[in-house]
Amino acid sequence: MIVSSIWACEDPNTLAVSRVFSGNNLQTIYSDTFSVFTSTVQLDSFISSGSGTILLGRYHDDSLGHVSASSYFQISYVGKFPKEKSLQDPSAVSTVFDSAVVVFPYNHTVTGDTTKLITINGYEVTEQMQLRTPPIGNGLKLSVFNYGYGLYSNSTFTRSTDPIFSGTVKLFPHTDTLSIRVPDSFARKWFLLAKHDSVNHYFDNPSNFVNSFFRGMYVEADASTEACVAGFVVNDNPNSSSKTTRFFKLRFYYKTLSNGLLKPTYQDFTVYNSTLQFNNIQHDRSGTKLAPLQPNEGISSRLTGDVSYVQAGTGLATRLDFPSVKAFFYNRPALTLNAAYLYVYPAGGSYPKNTLPPKQLQLYSTDASNIPLAPLQLGGAANISYDYQYGLNTQYAFDLFSYLYGQIKISQNFVTPLLLIPGGSNQGTSVQRLYLGDRIHPNTKIQLKLFYSNAQK
Repeated sequence: MIVSSIWACEDPNTLAVSRVFSGNNLQTIYSDTFSVFTSTVQLDSFISSGSGTILLGRYHDDSLGHVSASSYFQISYVGKFPKEKSLQDPSAVSTVFDSAVVVFPYNHTVTGDTTKLITINGYEVTEQMQLRTPPIGNGLKLSVFNYGYGLYSNSTFTRSTDPIFSGTVKLFPHTDTLSIRVPDSFARKWFLLAKHDSVNHYFDNPSNFVNSFFRGMYVEADASTEACVAGFVVNDNPNSSSKTTRFFKLRFYYKTLSNGLLKPTYQDFTVYNSTLQFNNIQHDRSGTKLAPLQPNEGISSRLTGDVSYVQAGTGLATRLDFPSVKAFFYNRPALTLNAAYLYVYPAGGSYPKNTLPPKQLQLYSTDASNIPLAPLQLGGAANISYDYQYGLNTQYAFDLFSYLYGQIKISQNFVTPLLLIPGGSNQGTSVQRLYLGDRIHPNTKIQLKLFYSNAQK
């Protein structure tokens, strides 16, 4: 027997799907009318070190403002740097300098316009780089992203005023590498010092090199250019000796004397201590609806065109509140939750090819502080599923049964809110963003679908 019944969830005009199973007086009901309130939250800075990604570039987003990403890291040489065979005989020549380049291997992520030129500058870091200690004490809450020692998305170190190298390029993240020539005046000086340094021995020990000679490198996109932000590989397999391993390098080309002939070879400087490599990510939301946002504050999607936002790198998250779920099940012992699904839809037309949304979203519990406190373990992660045919059902689907079932059973009179944040262990590896339609968005509404049963008397 099929029975139709209306349950006062949110919308009295929506007819829930229900079925009574003969013989057991158990009615099952489905509803997608439970409201989800959304707001955009600005998170505080977070640890961005040790991510394995160099993030580099600048771009402008009409809704999110200006975004820039730069990177700090130490470099040192691999193996033995070439020495002259006889330092006592200035006429003895065993190596001859040729040229030097910096090589950035793409990790194939990009946000922005790749058709525009962008100028990349590299500088010498003049301050000793070291990890920061997280703030503790006085009952201070820490974000799940800020436990332990690290370097933060707003950390800086002093650097030289003049660049070591500079190159105006187009970023092609779907290719293999970006290479920029290093001026011979700089590279040759290093090369000759390595050959003839018999006093300071900077090139005899990698640790001595970074502690006493060259403390680090800082790379950025020049402020005069704005195009896109791309990701590059620090080292895709740091324990491998394979020639196919991809890694950032400052490469010196030179010729070495062998059997009376000068043969071409090279010497690499690579990232020395990956735990000290970090990305500095800045944003300027002036002129956008998000301009008033301060760290750990939020703004309702009703004030931002029925859209909320998520962005990696800049710390934008969407807060989700479920105001009616607890009240609906309160004092209704005959009702039992059977399943719960949350569907998140990117706003239509908001994700062209070079501004794709994050591949994965992760849910985190929060409170009035708007700080991500802990990841939702069961059902808290969802990968994007593209509707390539019509583009209408591109979505992230979360299974929230375990979470909401537990929330219904506990004594508090509200469902603990959640934060929707790009997935992955480190937030500083991209600036991918998501425009998320809220519950009254005309086309792509966020939906919470509940299946529950009613034991009829």
